[in-house]
Amino acid sequence: MKRHLFGVVAITLAALPALGFAQVKQLGPNPTSQDFINGLTPGPGAPTLKFRGLRVLNANPTDEGARTSGPAVAVDIKFALNSADLTDQAKATLKQMATAMKSNQLASYHFLLEGHTDTIGSPDYNLTLSKRRAEAVRSYLTDQFGVDSSRLQAVGRGEDALLDPNHPTSPVNRRVQVVNMGGTN
Repeated sequence: MKRHLFGVVAITLAALPALGFAQVKQLGPNPTSQDFINGLTPGPGAPTLKFRGLRVLNANPTDEGARTSGPAVAVDIKFALNSADLTDQAKATLKQMATAMKSNQLASYHFLLEGHTDTIGSPDYNLTLSKRRAEAVRSYLTDQFGVDSSRLQAVGRGEDALLDPNHPTSPVNRRVQVVNMGGTN
């Protein structure tokens, strides 16, 4: 099984107000906390997101019947080869994400961190790796930046929800989606 020098994980932050599909805005390199805030703040007239307990839903906007809608952003997070070890570049991006999550605009929201992989490797291995990567993001946000752990839940999806099903080994499929589950206020 061949692996690239670095695994690439895209972080997608999506909100779940109702049925529909989220438009994912791809952030460029070195996104700022304001980029995250702008991308995750519901627009004027958007339904209010209310968190009523953790709901594990399919958050892949390309899947038939996916229940996602609202603001979404995507960024690349790099992990060390075949591992859940965050690179220095990933840590810098997560610092900006944490700042955004702790901002007045996003502080009341809960997030589901969904790990995804491509189809390189066995399905069982990919499921485990995707979970470890989602947990690595969660741990870094809570341990290094004080994001309240009760606001974050990590799950692994493996290769079951490819972002680009026409290219199952594409790096775009190796990602962690962070879904805005709504606020408590």
